[in-house]
Amino acid sequence: MLKRDIDLKGREAAVKGSSCVFLDDVLCCGMFISISVIRSLTRRCPLTEEYRSRVSFCIPILVNASMAYDVSKRRTPEMVKQGKPVGVNLAGMPLNEDGMPPRQCFVIRVETEEEVGNARAVLMEAVRCRAKAIEERLGSEHFESLKASSRLANVLTARGDYAKAEPLCRRVLAISETATLREVHNLTDMLRLAGKLLEAETLCRRAVTERESALGEMHAETLQSVNMLGIVLWQRRKLEEAEVLCRKALEGRETLLGAMHPDTSQSANNLALVLQKQGNLEEAEVLHRRALAGREAQLGPNHPDTLQSVNNLAWLLENQGKLEDAEVLQRRDLAGCEAQLGASHPDTLTSVNNLAKLLKKQRKLQDAEGLFRRALAGREAQLGARHPSTLKTVFNLARLLEAKGGHLPEVEELYLRELKGMEELDGPDHQETQRSRRNLERFRRKHATG
Repeated sequence: MLKRDIDLKGREAAVKGSSCVFLDDVLCCGMFISISVIRSLTRRCPLTEEYRSRVSFCIPILVNASMAYDVSKRRTPEMVKQGKPVGVNLAGMPLNEDGMPPRQCFVIRVETEEEVGNARAVLMEAVRCRAKAIEERLGSEHFESLKASSRLANVLTARGDYAKAEPLCRRVLAISETATLREVHNLTDMLRLAGKLLEAETLCRRAVTERESALGEMHAETLQSVNMLGIVLWQRRKLEEAEVLCRKALEGRETLLGAMHPDTSQSANNLALVLQKQGNLEEAEVLHRRALAGREAQLGPNHPDTLQSVNNLAWLLENQGKLEDAEVLQRRDLAGCEAQLGASHPDTLTSVNNLAKLLKKQRKLQDAEGLFRRALAGREAQLGARHPSTLKTVFNLARLLEAKGGHLPEVEELYLRELKGMEELDGPDHQETQRSRRNLERFRRKHATG
């Protein structure tokens, strides 16, 4: 149920080093970050006063030159139709007045939905081209080239393209003689999202140890690593240690950052997931609702982190048997993810899978089957056939088809596929692999196959 965590604290640290990093991050996630968050970040940013005042209320927009009209030099079609000359704004007022500083007024003219839909692709290509240009100018091992590659990897990770992000992250770590723990953290996060949990755990333990030694236990970056290790262990079902670490991260961030900071809400969300898995639904619900309220207030109702909390609260209500309330939240999450992230983003596919599970519990089997098949096809394409999330959907679809009756050859094939995937991921003796093996044996005994 866990989705991608957008790490605003890491972004704050990046701002302090370079204005271009700040702009990269806003361009990467600006459509998801509220104006209040941007203002909060720029107040701590060492930019000039002139630049800060502009960035604090502007979100950079990247468009094709043909769509941008500098009306001091070029008229829009509407200005031509209305007979307005260059040098005036859309209201017909002069852009510049005697004795006043010169001003520019750009009109971004969007004619079709396709132009809006292509914006994300154009942005990605711009980030990719910039990284390539810096490498060609300075060499592949230059510090600025490595920074550009690292920023590109972060954008790819945020978009859910882990297969392309991973080699970039590894390349930066392999080449850089000054690789920071933040870059180790970035690779760990990417590996976690890509389902490579054993390596993610190893790297994360390294980051926690080194940050505690270098920075102290209560430093923001140390707590960042503690928080991530807690959620990696949750994903690996090491729940007792995960709970200790998630509580430590939450308490530390409350003290350091305050109860309403986005990082604190992230830790509340993560501890809730651990407690929910342990069966402590009462405390988990309190924390889920707290995380949701904090994220709605700080990030807005449609931010991916807010939608993550909507999803997780829906999951808890489902566990409590409150299926109608859960369905309302689950549909809100899916609609928000489709609008903000696109139909094929891993977070959207998680929402599709989760809604299908809920509909199955409500015996809406035909609707659930369609959603499970959509989630499976999307996860195979985006994450690969052996990703843990893909295997979960394989199992979910098998259970649904078995409940519907018929489809026995396909059901057996799906159960067998899940078992082989679990053996590759966790080994033959892992408890989840054993569960998968017992389930296949149960099916074969019941239907006398194999």
